[in-house]
Amino acid sequence: MFIPALVSSLLLTQAPAVPTTPTRAPTAQAAPAPSDAPVRPPSTEDTRASDAAQAQRPALPLLTLQEALDLAEKQSPSLDAARARLQQSRELGNKAWSGYLPSITASGSYTRFPMELSFTLPGAPGPIPLQKQNQLAGQLNAQQAVLVPTLWPAIKNAYLGERAAELTAENTRRETLFAVAQAYLGAASLREAMAVQEQLLEVRRGFERDAKNRFEVGDVERLALLRATLDRKEAEQEVVRSRNAYANAKSALAALLGRPVDFDVAPPQETAVAVPAEAKDVALAEKTALERRPDVAAARVNVDVAKGGRKQVLAEYLPSLHATGAYSATNTAGLTGQTTTWTAGLALSWNLFDGGLREANLRESSGKIAEANADLRGAEEQIRDQVRKARSELETAEVNLATAEERVKLAVESARLAKESFDAGASTYLQVTDVNATLAGAQLSSVAEALNVQLSRLALARAMGLFDPTGHSLAKP
Repeated sequence: MFIPALVSSLLLTQAPAVPTTPTRAPTAQAAPAPSDAPVRPPSTEDTRASDAAQAQRPALPLLTLQEALDLAEKQSPSLDAARARLQQSRELGNKAWSGYLPSITASGSYTRFPMELSFTLPGAPGPIPLQKQNQLAGQLNAQQAVLVPTLWPAIKNAYLGERAAELTAENTRRETLFAVAQAYLGAASLREAMAVQEQLLEVRRGFERDAKNRFEVGDVERLALLRATLDRKEAEQEVVRSRNAYANAKSALAALLGRPVDFDVAPPQETAVAVPAEAKDVALAEKTALERRPDVAAARVNVDVAKGGRKQVLAEYLPSLHATGAYSATNTAGLTGQTTTWTAGLALSWNLFDGGLREANLRESSGKIAEANADLRGAEEQIRDQVRKARSELETAEVNLATAEERVKLAVESARLAKESFDAGASTYLQVTDVNATLAGAQLSSVAEALNVQLSRLALARAMGLFDPTGHSLAKP
């Protein structure tokens, strides 16, 4: 699919033969190596010096697509944030249960009075203190919910909230991996396009040398030399542009992975992304998406949460019963002669009328249920639309790729015939250069269409909820 070796070799052999002259001969040019950092538009000398320097640079390690996905799952900043939010949401159940578990509070006090108060009773061994000048007191209060109807739907809703948070985090994980795969394939295709531009630059340099030699011996007009020089300069600009595009794509990928830009991406492979088997039938593809997408599953959970909120409002019409207990101690015995005391009992509360607040909350909760249902229907319709669009875009991309590959074959054949015609003296130098430019353009188009096929396959798998390259789900089954 990507730039056959035959095309590359043919492209590099299109320069017309240079006649031997006693004063000047073509010099060999080193093939440029990929650059990792953006560069400014150079002069001819700058470009050749840069090519020579890059040819001596050590090759960077290759990062495969699977390695990039695994690395993103381990250290992507967005995934780390999603896991942190998920960890926070897993405390919702504990918070809800706290209302049904015992609560114990302790309090203490110290009070200093201006004087002590005491009195004496007949027959008492001594004065009875009513108030000490330095008075200490402590108290323990305990409460246990016995019958609290509002807590029942609240606890259930808390677990539903945890489930929704899990599905949201899982959707974030898949979206992050999808973005990494997109960025990786884009960088790989830009690297392939950069190789085409560098090969074309070498051909343009060969044409320029050949035109200069032919002009010096009077074989071609000056117009041919000017055209060759212009073509070479344009090819150098395209090389700079392609190198910068590749460097920027790697930088974006490194930001998603949370690592330095110290790698190269491997050339894209045709089998890097497979087409889901369920995608052959539209109805089956839509059904699979509605069953496997975590975002639509979260929308369903949100409907249950809204219904649970209404039940919680209804439970406010029922009474609540709590068991209470208290223990207190002081350093003043008083008339009883005891410094400690305790109490135990039941507390019943029933809100008979609250000014219509519960009725307003009921109407509000009914509106939230309707909103959640509407959001669910909207999400389902949007997913169906995404599946249909992804299928059609993949079909279009595959047709475009087939056309681009045929165009490459025709361009290869045209280049071969142009060379034979030029060797026979039936075509001009300018015609040969135009044919080579057409061949390079066909190759670049093939690279771009191959990328579109890969991205379309990714988008279809994502739309169907089947894009999970690592399988490490954040949502419990």
